[in-house]
Amino acid sequence: AGRLGIPAMVHEECLTGLEAWQATVFPSPLCWGASFDPGLVERMSAHIGRTMRRLGVHQGLAPVLDVVRDLRWGRTEETIGEDPYLVGLIGSGYVRGLESAGIVATLKHFAGYSASRGARNMAPVSIGPRELADVLLPPFEMALRAGARSVMNSYTDLDGVPVAADATLLTGLLRDGYGFTGTVVSDYFSVAFLHTLHGVASSRTDAAQLALQAGIDVELPMVDCYGEPLRTGIESGVIDMALLDRAV
Repeated sequence: AGRLGIPAMVHEECLTGLEAWQATVFPSPLCWGASFDPGLVERMSAHIGRTMRRLGVHQGLAPVLDVVRDLRWGRTEETIGEDPYLVGLIGSGYVRGLESAGIVATLKHFAGYSASRGARNMAPVSIGPRELADVLLPPFEMALRAGARSVMNSYTDLDGVPVAADATLLTGLLRDGYGFTGTVVSDYFSVAFLHTLHGVASSRTDAAQLALQAGIDVELPMVDCYGEPLRTGIESGVIDMALLDRAV
């Protein structure tokens, strides 16, 4: 615990096994999809979860539920397949296994990451509401029903709105629509990216405000914007304390 007596939440990457020295490495998610066997994937992730639990880890940053249909995208090997139903079934199996070991499963990347323009990583996503609803969102809804307790935002923007600042998606759909009551965590540095990459925030304090308003509870991997920039915004009255209370 830190100086305030609040215990740390330890997270690790675990998509194909715990990312640690001498931990077992399992086949890639593309292989899971090719197996058509959610039960097998559940057994695998339960084993992964048990190894994490023994080390005192609380949260796993998996599974990846991005439906990918343009194989030029550089993170295709992290994905399960091109069919939303298959991705949802297999991803749900992974969630059940990890959560059965007491590890918080984190659904990635909500939503649209794999559909970026020209398959360029982190490029804008130009997609209509019908394709978003039919192709990209179903795996997340299925995996939430399987018991996932955390969701991670996508780096990209959807039709010009960065997901990390999109309250319609992260609160309106995720919480009000799907009834999600868990924790929304930022992909690494994506809160700061609102300032440095997307250019919709004039400072890290503004970025913190936008992300909190959208519904991001925890900034990963460090308090880049949710540290001193957030404190400055709270103390100056620029950021409403109620947004901080909601995230806590």
